[in-house]
Amino acid sequence: METFLRDLRYTLRSLRASPGFTLVAVLALALGIGANSAVFSVVNGVLLTPPPFEAPDRLLHLSNDIKKANLEGISVSYPEYQDFATLPRVFSSVAAYTWRDMTLTGGASAQRFGVSQGTSTLFTTLGVTPVLGRGFTEEEAKPGAQKVVVLTHKAWRTVFSEDPQVLGKSLQLDGEPYTVVGVLPRGVAYPEGTELYVPFIPKPAETTSRTSRFLTALARMKPGVTLEQARADVARVAGEMATLEPRYNGIGWSIRSTSLEEQVVGDVRGTLWLLLGAVGFVLLVACSSVANLMLARAAARQREVSIRAALGASRGRLVAQFLTESLVLSTVGGAAGLLFAMWGTDALLAYVGDVLPRVSQVHLDLTSVAFTVGVTLFTGLVFGLVPALQASRADLNSTMREGSRGTESRRSGRLRSGLVVGQVALALVLLVGAGLVMKSLLALRDVDEGFTPEGVLTGRIALPAARYSEPARKLAFQRDLLERLKGLPGVESAGITNLLPLGGITTRGLEFESRPETPGEMLPAVDFRVASPDYLRTLKVKLLQGRLHEGIGELNAPSEVVINKTFADVYWPQGNALGQRITLEPEKRWSTVVGIVDDLREWGLSSPARPAAYWSLASAPGSFMGLVVRVKSGAPESVRSAVEAELRVVDSDVPLYGVAALTQVVDESIGSRSLLAWLMGLFAGTALLLAALGIAGVVGYSVTRRTREMGIRMALGAARSDVLLLVLRQGLTLAGLGVAMGLVMSLVLTRFLGSLLYGVTAYDPWTFVSVAALLSTVALLATWLPARRASRVDPIISLKAE
Repeated sequence: METFLRDLRYTLRSLRASPGFTLVAVLALALGIGANSAVFSVVNGVLLTPPPFEAPDRLLHLSNDIKKANLEGISVSYPEYQDFATLPRVFSSVAAYTWRDMTLTGGASAQRFGVSQGTSTLFTTLGVTPVLGRGFTEEEAKPGAQKVVVLTHKAWRTVFSEDPQVLGKSLQLDGEPYTVVGVLPRGVAYPEGTELYVPFIPKPAETTSRTSRFLTALARMKPGVTLEQARADVARVAGEMATLEPRYNGIGWSIRSTSLEEQVVGDVRGTLWLLLGAVGFVLLVACSSVANLMLARAAARQREVSIRAALGASRGRLVAQFLTESLVLSTVGGAAGLLFAMWGTDALLAYVGDVLPRVSQVHLDLTSVAFTVGVTLFTGLVFGLVPALQASRADLNSTMREGSRGTESRRSGRLRSGLVVGQVALALVLLVGAGLVMKSLLALRDVDEGFTPEGVLTGRIALPAARYSEPARKLAFQRDLLERLKGLPGVESAGITNLLPLGGITTRGLEFESRPETPGEMLPAVDFRVASPDYLRTLKVKLLQGRLHEGIGELNAPSEVVINKTFADVYWPQGNALGQRITLEPEKRWSTVVGIVDDLREWGLSSPARPAAYWSLASAPGSFMGLVVRVKSGAPESVRSAVEAELRVVDSDVPLYGVAALTQVVDESIGSRSLLAWLMGLFAGTALLLAALGIAGVVGYSVTRRTREMGIRMALGAARSDVLLLVLRQGLTLAGLGVAMGLVMSLVLTRFLGSLLYGVTAYDPWTFVSVAALLSTVALLATWLPARRASRVDPIISLKAE
């Protein structure tokens, strides 16, 4: 301990005497460690922290695939849920839920809450026990039963201020009283965004229709059952279900079973692991930079080290001294990096909080701090061990001879050059990855959405079921609201739909009047939309044939429907869609096709268009609606207050929520890709800067050590341009080796990017060539300054100095 304290005091004096070196090294390490800690905090919260359920690894998400319709992972119908609950042998419990919005009234103003309507088995399947009260019973999931509600911890705190006597109290939801029967533990909210739970009570038509798919099904595997066994049993069940419903045969229908974790994290898993790998590369580049600095510092201290060795210091003693210095630097850098990580995590969540799942679990906890400590110690050893071993090989005789000439040992020079080559290679890998991701993002932004999002404000409305149970009242509300909105100053048009663009999928089964169903035929399905007359006009959707809806219509009037181009091409490839009649199952109300519009990318900009149909508003007035308002000029947010005021006039208990410009909705739909592009670009830029500084540092140090050589060359007749080219050649050689190594590494590593790219391949030649040219140019600029300084050496002054 006494030896360590003596080394520590010596290190602190030494670092205090070299403030420039200390500051640069600490900043480089703080940047690398802090960025790693911030990204790891996100990875830990989203991917590594288990959900707050009992044995979450035993939970499965069940959905449907219909290959002939290119449908994957779609919701299930109520009869399918009942089959899942009774036919498999591997499940101990099966549940289903659907998500909706409900309006809480009775306070100073109406509030919107996210509500999951679940079966009585929902909490049992999830493995959640309420901290107060209980869950649902089977009797409460039947028509006519008393309405009950289970609160999340957040709703308990928000609405009841964590009142321990909350059980039995009443809430006014959608104008109807619900009795509180339970409170869930803190942090339990599935699916994400849920604040309240109420029992799911199916409508009579939903209990028999296998094509009305709107439920999410969950299953808990029995103890000892593996995922492979569960999937094999599910495949058996699919065969039995196909015998119950002959239309399943020949359409490529199957049951998909995925782990709950995979379902929740979705597409961001690959993005986050990629970002953690990329930020790890940044840390390696930072460590290489600091190692180079320490090698230069060790070379300048060779005389001191040799004398200490001559006086009896062992090699282990010298290594311990240098490692103490590196660990002190890494500790200070780690402490600064932890502060940077706290700021970086908050900044990251502020930028992408709506993009990431389980964002409430992301914070700088003890696991993240432990990770930071581990990274700090690792970096201290990585960048300190090699310089320590190199410096401890001091030879007194050679050092005295070389020290008089001011030259660097060949071994040390090769090591420093090798570190720079590695920095350049890592920087090139990051730049190639960033270039591919950015090119993919630009290709995605160039996708024609099928509508014009600029100048459109969107919002959502949920009508209280108690006061708007009759279709006539819903239709009257929608007609009144639209008339008022159209009269607002600055509003060009307004429309209503059941689902906003990029807001989700509602798949319904179809029947065609003109063609009977045949065995083995693809089960007709369509993305169901309801739209007011001006909805498609407000979005400026291109009309291809026929006309749009001419009015809201009356409830009993003949129903009309507008279909998209993909619908027409799939079901009427001969081009005779207009005038055809279709009906949704199981309603049997025929609707006439009056128009064909261009495809809207309502399912995601990277997803192919799917058959969609837009029914007139009067044919199916709903309680949940999306509102679109196009302004004549200026920002769409400028009319928000006026829209909310008109809504209060129509019904003061109905709030407008989820308000956003449509351009923001489009941007958020590709938020994970934007996150990847933004952070990859940031990491690649950081690595590029560190690599450039590394090249400049190595070449500049070489120039300083070779000042006498430069003076002799020029004294013997070498031109300044010769010296300039000599130094440039050194820097460009290092850069060229790094570029070559980086290209090989990129060809190997970019294949992991394939699933995250759109409109560009993982081996896009233009990206590779452009990045190599960019890095070579930066290397040339980094080498130019020390080369220019070398070419201006005065031979007389340099020789006198020696």
